Amino acid sequence: MLYGSKASGPILREQRPARAQLAWIPESLSTRTLIWLAVGFVSLVLAVYGPSLNFQFILDDHRFTSDPRIQESGHVWDYFASYVWSQFTGGPASFYRPVFILWMRINFLLAGLSSRGWHLLSIAKHLLVAALLAILVWRLLRDWLAGLAAVALFALHPAQTESVSWVTVPDPLAAAGILGALLFYLRYVNFDSPQAPTRGKKSRKKSATDNNERSAQWMFASAGAYFAALLSKETAVVFPVVIFAFALCVAPGQTLAKNGEKAGGSLRDRRVHALRHTLPFVGVTVLYLVLRFHALGGKFGSATQHLPWRTVILSSPTTLWFYVKVMFWPARSYSFADPTLVEKFFTRDALLPLAGLACCLAILVMALFWVWRKAQALGEPRRASFHGAAVVGMLLLVLPLLPALNLNALNPGDFLHGRYTYLPLVGLLLFVATGWSLLKNLRVVLLCIAGGLVIAFAALTFAQEKQWRDDTTVFTIAHQLAPHNGPVAQNLANTSVQAALQLDDEGRCSEAIPAFERVLQDYPENWYAWAGLGDCFVQLKNFPKAEESLHRAAGLSHNSQVILRWQELRTEMGLPNPIPIN
Repeated sequence: MLYGSKASGPILREQRPARAQLAWIPESLSTRTLIWLAVGFVSLVLAVYGPSLNFQFILDDHRFTSDPRIQESGHVWDYFASYVWSQFTGGPASFYRPVFILWMRINFLLAGLSSRGWHLLSIAKHLLVAALLAILVWRLLRDWLAGLAAVALFALHPAQTESVSWVTVPDPLAAAGILGALLFYLRYVNFDSPQAPTRGKKSRKKSATDNNERSAQWMFASAGAYFAALLSKETAVVFPVVIFAFALCVAPGQTLAKNGEKAGGSLRDRRVHALRHTLPFVGVTVLYLVLRFHALGGKFGSATQHLPWRTVILSSPTTLWFYVKVMFWPARSYSFADPTLVEKFFTRDALLPLAGLACCLAILVMALFWVWRKAQALGEPRRASFHGAAVVGMLLLVLPLLPALNLNALNPGDFLHGRYTYLPLVGLLLFVATGWSLLKNLRVVLLCIAGGLVIAFAALTFAQEKQWRDDTTVFTIAHQLAPHNGPVAQNLANTSVQAALQLDDEGRCSEAIPAFERVLQDYPENWYAWAGLGDCFVQLKNFPKAEESLHRAAGLSHNSQVILRWQELRTEMGLPNPIPIN
């Protein structure tokens, strides 16, 4: 039991130290102060992310917002029976995220095709995750000040711009599901303990029955929230490990026997206890895998590239070091990065990141040990709560990054993105809040540091979110960040072609031709650019160059409409019929 029932209150009160020794008790902040702080926090987040309300749809937004399953009713079952890209011919059978698609359907019902509405809902979703984090900190630590500092740093961390300003990113939904599952589980743990005796056998029996029913309801709610998180993004699959570790390290020590003494238990009993608490989540995971297997056509996933496992393993330190920089040094945008593949161990690209990770791991282990020892001075159930917060924070920091190491399941040449740290940042700041609550004598110093970081994060976020204004801005800045990222360069070229085609449609070919030629200088195989260039030359009556450009476009694309346009032009020019292009 985390905090004890009302009936066990006298027992717990005897274990509490004097109020003067606890600067983090609920009464340290009045309700009115908390409300004003919350209003100020929400206002600050809205002020920082407010410019995104004027941003356009970008990247995958276009595909999702034009998806008939999103725009039309009667497709809810399709969300659960098929994979994300099933509406596109040849779409990769890799992502199974029905709750994510359902959320986009809700967005469409509320906002239609208004990008402003979608961005407002994205900000609201981010604020919901921050609120859930604040509640989690309060439930575990009973420290509103630590909670407010944690959520302010989380909500304004520059790495979050990708997950907030790009409206079709599933990470906030998955994080909300995980946090909801944790909060419901904590309620379940509260009821999973003996209650103080009540008067009479019938009263005791009825009370036990009611508590068991309520306890089961909280467990069902927790498993349901976890299921929703899984159906939002696959990385939520790490959650049963979090529950097992929490129950193994914390739950047995929280249970109070009827005489008020702590129930001990052998290591075997603790393992059985942890397994019993984890089994419902394992069952949900099995159900998810069955649904996923069916939706993906008889497989659990598909490879996007086929790198040797030696390369994948040797590249892991570099990949993890990238995410360390995202979380701890967000002075620049990490939304895109040049891919780094390591094929030999004794190289600078392998050894330096490995050394950096070893240092970070040592610091984290020492910090966890310090929190564990420091919390030992607290009485139950405070000690158990702090231990639980430290364990959950550490696991949520590390575990969600592990799926990102499987490079063969990610986009070839473009597999490093700051948005993958969304859930790990929840874990990091929960762990930071735990340490904050234990450093009672340094509250003023910590407040100054937190305030400075909030101001710095707000400024950096405000500057970095501008990258997501529109497709052209996204890929222009992405190419500056990652000049050797092939997919980024190709998408920048395609975006430039689309802009040039728009000029072509408006009859501004004198401006469009230089844009087409710039793209073709770097990407001579881009048939869209050749076709647009040919059309511009037709408008300018330069038929020889038009025929040459359309011929090149027809040969590269084998598109029937382009071939027909080229053949018609040759006929108009009085040239012989060309040999058909197969």
